[in-house]
Order: sequence, then structure tokens, then C-alpha cells
Amino acid sequence: MTDMMLAPEHPGVSRSGVSRRQFTATSAATAALLASGFTITACGGSSGSATAKRALRIGQFWPPVSLDPAKAGGESLFYINPAYDPLIHRAADGSLQPRLATSWRYLGKGNTAFEIRLRERVTFSDGAPLNAEAVKRNIEYFQKAAGQAAAFLAPITKVKALDELTVHLELAQPHPQLPALFSQDYFAGSLISPKALADPGTLAKQTFGAGPYKLAPGETVAGDHYTYVPNPEYWNAKDRHYDKIVIKVLPNENTALAALKTGQVDVISGSYAIAGGAANAGLRIASSPNIVMGIQLNDRAGKLSRPLGDVRIRQAMNYAVDRKKITKALLGEYGVLTDQPAVPGQDGHNDREFYPYDPQKAKELLAEAGHADGFTLPVVIPSTPAFPGEIAQAIAADLEKVGVTLKISAKEAAGAAQEITKFPASTMGWGALPVYFMGRGLWLRDAVGMNPFRSSDPEVEKLDRQAAAADEKTRAGLDRDIVRRVVEQAWFLPVCLSPVFLFYRDSVRIEAPQGKPFPSVVDWQPAK
Repeated sequence: MTDMMLAPEHPGVSRSGVSRRQFTATSAATAALLASGFTITACGGSSGSATAKRALRIGQFWPPVSLDPAKAGGESLFYINPAYDPLIHRAADGSLQPRLATSWRYLGKGNTAFEIRLRERVTFSDGAPLNAEAVKRNIEYFQKAAGQAAAFLAPITKVKALDELTVHLELAQPHPQLPALFSQDYFAGSLISPKALADPGTLAKQTFGAGPYKLAPGETVAGDHYTYVPNPEYWNAKDRHYDKIVIKVLPNENTALAALKTGQVDVISGSYAIAGGAANAGLRIASSPNIVMGIQLNDRAGKLSRPLGDVRIRQAMNYAVDRKKITKALLGEYGVLTDQPAVPGQDGHNDREFYPYDPQKAKELLAEAGHADGFTLPVVIPSTPAFPGEIAQAIAADLEKVGVTLKISAKEAAGAAQEITKFPASTMGWGALPVYFMGRGLWLRDAVGMNPFRSSDPEVEKLDRQAAAADEKTRAGLDRDIVRRVVEQAWFLPVCLSPVFLFYRDSVRIEAPQGKPFPSVVDWQPAK
């Protein structure tokens, strides 16, 4: 697997939690869009009106894997969020705010008991009441559905409906990130009507949430466009900003940019490849540099590549890479160089540079480890999209200068994922998450997905246990210690934080703070 972990704030991530880079478009074309007949007139009108007077039109690279929140991935966020209000809402500034839940708290110490208090008089779009029993059935369904939220819900062993509006959770292991997990970013709090849970086969193609909108099947063509209309049962209709949302699947981002320029859509997600064109056209740009790009040094015990078993070799490779040069060349003004799997200003980030560019030190470490003449390291990368290959080649050029030769094998994405255990190294491209979540996907012994050789470090495991049970203030320092230890062990060779972009017309207002995850689509508003 070449790309890792849900980047919930990004519009392009896979259902397994794997961050999916958008393909670099090969040609500019508008014919496909125009031929599809995708035109929507967006007239003025008051928000919350019963008729479609004001429409938000979005161009999105990926179709949803599923409309079932328990089975969807990050590529489905745009499609899930309009119809499914979360228990807890992540605001644009990153704070967690009441939504379907009015309050929540950990009970006692150790983060093993959690209580949620629900909003009164809320119903799902099919009329079913939202109550504690509905939450209980949702958590049980999500745990069995084997979607990306299932692993993060695994520590929950008991769900009790204490009364009509109070839910009590008991956990077998400490879990410090339940509030974030129940936000819109991770789907676990995107509650589904219990009526629909009785027939879950309907969830893949219809919506049964308690959000401001519901899918209009008669105005939707799966894989092409998805239309959302107001949910008449919505508890907070006064804060519904549009009368219709239409999401058009546009798998060529140059086509999407052309559609944005001509007013066929109001907002598109995209990559650096079209940032210049968008800027030249006078469009608005929001960027979120959160995807950690580079190479994963997976074979930390040296089973397939003996040199990688020596931490000095892995550290030497990190010193050998000119991150500033590569980041500037590949991402221009939008890239942020990094040598750690954490984002500045966010969870676990260390305010220091671990591996300044120092090829001489790299050579010294290689010599100390008995590889003064270098060695050859096989690396598997996906053949598409282009960016992982570009960054791998750039890293290879720097490593060649200190004697390390990357033998790059490009394979179709699914094949690259399947063969990750056959190669000592692979490309990385995953969204930075809270340290607790990254540990369970990246560096703990039982991490799902991106620890193929089951590497383990006693100090990391110990720090993780302490952080999971700690209060928020204490955990902040422990999280930094975890990231520091992982970086010093050099299990990864990160180079830059690659941004994902939103490009939009001035008819839309998106409050996207610089460097922060994007706000939910339901927070976007008509410009005043």
C-alpha cells in the first residue's frame, strides 16, 4: 500500500483510510462536462426555502465508494456530510462544537469511560427519532461494518442507553480521541436512522441521516452526479445555507478547472497541478498542507534489505535528502518541508529540525554502519498518480550522491499495495492525524496497513500507552515524545507536506484558516 491513513479534511482519500493523491490531469477539456448536460442555474434566494433557488455546485475528483457512512472513506466526505449530521462538529477553527450531541465527557481517569448527552427532539430524514438507543445501534453497526471507523471503535466493549438521551460507553483500552472520532471527519458520529439499519443494503445508494439535506435519487446518477435537497425533518433549518447541493464527478482536474472558470461549478477540489491556472483566472484558493509525502523504510529489522536494519543507515538517508530543494521544485510556494509525520501547529509536532540537509554526515553514518560504498534499496511505488513517482525520483537523485541507489518498481496502485511486504521500502503519502490515530495505522506493532513487517519499539509502545490514558494537557507532551522517538528511529523518510486544494468562485464563502483542515461542506455559504 503506497498511501496511508485517512486525511479526513481532504477531499481525496480512500475507504481503507489511505490518503489518495489526485491524479495529475493530462489534458484540458470541457467537452465531457458540457456533453453531460450538467448545468444548474443558481439564482438568489433565502436559505432554507422549500424550493431550489440557491444551489451549490461542487466538482469532485472521486465518486463515493459508498453512501453508507460505516463503509465510506475520505473520498466520500463531500457526499456524506450534507445528509449526515455528526454527534460532534469540527468547526473551521478546529474546535469541537455540539451538534447532535449537546455535551460529552470522559468519566473518571484513564479515558476508559465516556458519556454523551443528545439533543432533544431530533429526527432522521425518514422520521425516526434520534435517541440513545439509535446511537447504540449505530456504534454496534459501525463496529461490524469493517469500514475505516471500525478499528478506532474497537476499544468500545459496552454501549448503554442510560435514558432517552444519554449514552454511556465502556472501553477495554484507553481511547483519548473519542470526541474527534465522533466528528464529521471520521464518520463514526454520522448517525444513521435505525429504520435504515434494519435494511442496511439501502445505505449504499440512499441517505438516511439527520443532516440538513438528503439525497434526491431521481436527480442523481451514480458515478456521475449526486443531488441533495433540503431535509424537511432537519432540526436546525435556519442554518442551512443552500436550497440544493449538486456534486459532479470530474475525474480530470483540468476539465474541472475549466468548468469552474466558466461557471458550471462553484467549487472544485484539486492539486498543485492546476493551482497556477486557478490563480491566473482570478479564482479563490484554499490549501491545506497535511499530506506527508516521502518514502517509508518499512523493513526496519533488515529482513529483505540488511542495511535498513541499522538505525544509522536510516538516519543517513534522512540527512542525505535536500527537502527544501525538492519541496520548492515540486510544490512551489504551496509546499511545506518536513522531516516528521506531524503538521506544524497540530497534534504531536516538534518545533525543531531533526535532519538538516547534511550529505557529509550521511556519508559518515553510512561508513560507521559498514556501508561506505553504499547499497541498493528496492522501492515500490504506484504508477499513478504522478506525484509519488516524482518525489521518489527526486529522493533517489539525492541518495545517489551518498552512494544509496533506489531501485524503483512502479506498479498499478492495487498491485503496489499488495506487494508492500515484498519490498523493503515504499512511497508514503498519508494525511497527518492525531498521534493516537497515526500510531494505530503507522507505527505500533499491530498497526493496520502501514507497518507490514510488524516493527516495534518498546519506548514508542510505552509512550503510546501513557498518552492514551493521559488527560489532554499531559498527552500533548507525550504525543510530541512519540513523534520524536519515531523520527529518531528513522522509520520514515518524509520530505514535504503536500497540500490539497479547494478552488472556488467569489460567489462562495469558505472560511478555511491557513494550514487548518477544510471546514465541512455544510459550513460553506453564499458570499454576501
